[in-house]
Amino acid sequence: MAEETAIPEPEIVKISVFTPLIYVGVVLTIFIAFSINYRKRRLASLTKVTPLFKENYNAMLYQELKAQYINKDLPKEQRPHEKVMKAALLRRAVEAIRRSMKLKENEPIFNKLYQSGLIGDDIFKQFEIQAKFQELELKEIVQECETYKKGWVQTFFPTAQDICFNEALRRRLNAMEGREKDLAEFWDYFVGKSEESLDDKKQVKKASKETKKIESTPKEQQEKVEEPVVADLEAEGEDEEEESPEHEEHEEQDDEKKENHSKSTNPKKKKKGGKGKKK
Repeated sequence: MAEETAIPEPEIVKISVFTPLIYVGVVLTIFIAFSINYRKRRLASLTKVTPLFKENYNAMLYQELKAQYINKDLPKEQRPHEKVMKAALLRRAVEAIRRSMKLKENEPIFNKLYQSGLIGDDIFKQFEIQAKFQELELKEIVQECETYKKGWVQTFFPTAQDICFNEALRRRLNAMEGREKDLAEFWDYFVGKSEESLDDKKQVKKASKETKKIESTPKEQQEKVEEPVVADLEAEGEDEEEESPEHEEHEEQDDEKKENHSKSTNPKKKKKGGKGKKK
């Protein structure tokens, strides 16, 4: 009989219960470290982005007042009143509404410019970050509004919107007051230009009408108009012919006078010559 081949038994590797836990722990620590570093870098890049708007002084003022309002160490006299806090929150909401409306108005312009390639990625990201920041600002204002009085949001935002519109109208009116003289000068300039253009148009129309009349008149009427002109020219020619013989007579008389004068001078010279010969 053939010898039976011994089949090697597989080795069983014993793994402790802690090895998968350690593996999971290592993976989680690497993932957490990566997420922390990624967030730090992203925050650093976001802080470097310059905002589209200037600093929001109304929000800064509200935060300072709120820090004093929450501080229990301060006495009640030094703490700001609840009405002051509500007024500061209202001013903060007005500024947030104004900025959000400006961003919504300019959103299609930014999109078109970005699609056409006239704006880079940095400016478009700047716009997106500002829009997100304004959304978070409005959400925070809603939460703050609910802390003072529940259900106050329904009347809070309409009043803030009315204040925003009223301030915008005031700014425009104040800007128009300083531009009265400039606008009046522009008005006078354009009125004078329009009057000059109207006068030129009238003159052109008159000239065109006259040319049309001349072209529309038949040849007989044109000959009748030309006959008196020809008669005047012939009369002037006859006057010149009548004047010419008189002018010739005057010239002949002048020539005769010159000849007589020359004859009267010549005999004296001859007499002087004869006396010399006698001597």
